[in-house]
Amino acid sequence: MLFEILTTGLMGGIALKAYQKHRGLSSNDSGKIQRIMSLSGLNVRDGKDTLTTQLVKKKQFEWGWEYKFRIPLGRSFADYESKLKVFEDGLNNRRKKISFNDLRQMDLNKDLLLQLQQLWKAKLTEQKEIELSYDGLLIARVYDKPLTKEIPFTSGKGWRVPVGVTRVLNELKYHDFEMVPHVVLGGATRYGKSNFINSMITSLVRSEPSSVNFYLIDLKGGVELCDYENIRQTISIAYEPHEALHTLQMAYDKMRDIQRDLKGLGKKNVQQAGIKERYFVVIDEVGELNASEAVTKEEKRLKLECQTIMSQIARLGAGLGFRLVVATQYPVGDVIPRQVKQNADAKLCFRVQSAVASRVVLDAEGAEALPMVKGRAIYQTADKREILQTPLITPQIIHDTIQPHIVAKGEYVEETAIQPRRTDTVTFEEI
Repeated sequence: MLFEILTTGLMGGIALKAYQKHRGLSSNDSGKIQRIMSLSGLNVRDGKDTLTTQLVKKKQFEWGWEYKFRIPLGRSFADYESKLKVFEDGLNNRRKKISFNDLRQMDLNKDLLLQLQQLWKAKLTEQKEIELSYDGLLIARVYDKPLTKEIPFTSGKGWRVPVGVTRVLNELKYHDFEMVPHVVLGGATRYGKSNFINSMITSLVRSEPSSVNFYLIDLKGGVELCDYENIRQTISIAYEPHEALHTLQMAYDKMRDIQRDLKGLGKKNVQQAGIKERYFVVIDEVGELNASEAVTKEEKRLKLECQTIMSQIARLGAGLGFRLVVATQYPVGDVIPRQVKQNADAKLCFRVQSAVASRVVLDAEGAEALPMVKGRAIYQTADKREILQTPLITPQIIHDTIQPHIVAKGEYVEETAIQPRRTDTVTFEEI
């Protein structure tokens, strides 16, 4: 009897506290954030006065709280961004509270005490994450739960491929290649670039098997994209720089053919002409085509030709059905050709080693501050920038997807299916 009374009282107290918090009657993290700002040296002395960061607005969401601050004169957003880990560690330096939403998820038909113990244990190990941005006011978003570290592969629809899950409500974000034709990928090795490329190719083969075509360049020796060498959607594949030039030239020639066809039809682009086929030029490790690192004059000439063709595809390819995807793990200087970067309105950047590397890909800092989590990236378009977790694809998914599309060497696929690595073969037919 005593145990039931104590349990009921404890649950009632917790429920009341959670209800107050749900209604915004209890304290939030705004005061703590301001105190951290003060203690970490972000206040500004102006004679006898001390200028502090002022809270302008706060709002609660299902994922946590959003705070907007006016920063004092003499401080920049970069000053606050450099203290991100200080804010995050300070917010997590306390005991966790059980919210009203937590209690609503409890099953009243099961052992309430056991559920409460499990909930309390989970709360103590939970870590809040904070995200900073600036639009004239400093925006601090405090998430009650960290972004998941692994999400399974999901197919896209049409020319929309999954990019990843965002923090807000675990929303799955898609990239639409019809809206934004070209993408630049960057990030340190082993953080997810090649995984994303495999995910993208697999999604396109699943959703548009009869309309998608690939020109693949894998300058990591073929270890990443060799699975797709024998599928009918692959027109050409290259593993070395001299092969890359041949593949790029094939893509450029095909692009020019489509341009002439459109001119003859009096149409401005493939959408107006009702042409369904799309051509994806995918280059994994574009840094290997950096002409400034060439050893010989011939090598430099070859790499400059590759960069020229890449730039032409980036400038002209969008309306002709060509999509350019380039990736590099060494984002410095002119590793990514400028014309390619300027015409790619979408960037996906995984963790990099420095702010300089982040600026090369995103034209802004931030990727160097990403946590050391594989698949964690910043997805940036012309008007938006989001942190997300990209999907993880397994070799088995890739195998199961491409298996029905594998063709034998020497088998004739279509007029454009010229595969330079498959020569001197004989085809026998029964007559």
